Amino acid sequence: MRFAPSIFLVFGVFVDAVVCFADERPPNILFVMVDDLGARDLGCYGSDYYRTPNLDDLAAEGIRFTRAYSAASVCSPTRASVLTGRYPHRIHLTDALPWDRLHENPKMVPPNHIKELPQELPTFANALQEAGYRTALFGKWHLGNEWQFFSEGKHLEYGFDVAADCSGREKMRDKGVDELTRFAVEFIQENKDNPFLLCLMHHVPHVPVASPPEAEAIYDGVVKGRFQKNQGYAGMVSHLDQSIQTLLDELVALGLEDDTMVVFTSDNGGLMNLTSNQPWRGGKGNLYEGGLRVPLIIRWPGNVSPGSVSESMVMSSDFFPTFREVAGLPPMPDAHVDGSSLMPILRGDSVPPRTLYWHFPHRNGPSSAMIEGDWKLVHKIVSDQYELFDLEADPAESNNVARTHPEEVERLANRLQGHLQSSSAQLMRPNPDWDPDLPIGKVRNFGIFYPAGGGTYQVVDEPLPKWFDPPNEPDE
Repeated sequence: MRFAPSIFLVFGVFVDAVVCFADERPPNILFVMVDDLGARDLGCYGSDYYRTPNLDDLAAEGIRFTRAYSAASVCSPTRASVLTGRYPHRIHLTDALPWDRLHENPKMVPPNHIKELPQELPTFANALQEAGYRTALFGKWHLGNEWQFFSEGKHLEYGFDVAADCSGREKMRDKGVDELTRFAVEFIQENKDNPFLLCLMHHVPHVPVASPPEAEAIYDGVVKGRFQKNQGYAGMVSHLDQSIQTLLDELVALGLEDDTMVVFTSDNGGLMNLTSNQPWRGGKGNLYEGGLRVPLIIRWPGNVSPGSVSESMVMSSDFFPTFREVAGLPPMPDAHVDGSSLMPILRGDSVPPRTLYWHFPHRNGPSSAMIEGDWKLVHKIVSDQYELFDLEADPAESNNVARTHPEEVERLANRLQGHLQSSSAQLMRPNPDWDPDLPIGKVRNFGIFYPAGGGTYQVVDEPLPKWFDPPNEPDE
């Protein structure tokens, strides 16, 4: 069987209780994660332009989460959290890999985050292999040396029996949607008699915009929405939606529909110059709701009530403990330290309130944030200013009430800083060479990149600024 590069991401998690599968096959898990799909980019999430009938049907057949959060507002940190059940800042993987993005004259110096997911950290793929699952990842990795991961067997060290990404030609045509979907179908066919974990990590709808002409033509004559208007982007979303149905049809054809947990989600919010996350503020790259809220749909026939909607706050780190419970395995609290199993929600049980944290000490607008109850606190690191929002009264984060609730700001700020300290998060530090009379300058990429054929090279062929920490040495 030949696998080429592709992208697809499905999360599946549903159970009525912790089940022992000693005498029966545990359920399959189809985990589909897409790239930069915003919280409003599906019809079932209120898109005013994009047509997604198949994903809308998937939501009608399972549960739709209205407060699902990514662990970061950019891809690599979220993907690290998904696999390990940890906050990205606990891992020290807090920006998109593989390089450092540095301004010429920053007031504060970003931390030298790690450039590869540590192999010693357990992943949910490792965990499910223990339960006899056949595991695969097709599509976007973005957690270290891509060549080594796909072509030199490094995927085995992270718990994936099979791994492949789409070819360059197919990526240009449709971001590899068709090719990755074909890989996924072939994997399902070859493993129909065994429990499997299939992670399909699609590259869409990340830039550049690319979709088959027939997908974009769906929108010929369709009135554009008030907020969402990009026909090329719409074509990508619809092509993705069609590919999901191809997978679901294959499950039906093989008699696996009732035995497979299907999870669909995104790695962060939508890119604001391509789509709209309204009414949520902001988008990819910042810690407002538009950058962090993502779609999350889970279907598991017979285990999740069709048409369910959950308003519980959930996060990327929750998939690891959920998948272990689905497979009949005990929790690994020392591994997935920041995740909580979704199983109680899937069963329809009430869950206690929780507090969520984010930390993004990089690039434009470095900040940290937390949500506790209805309060959301955003800390602007460079200016050391706090914003406070009441998400119940002001979900669009349009009214900063920090001045009128100083006691809440102080309480939450202390808790946020305490969390960052206890999780050993890397912090920004003052730049000793900062010139306040000069602009901050444009962001440039410094450091390692992984070309085809292996090896590494520097994107910017000049030394890192002297005020920046020495780079981590990449694995050769």
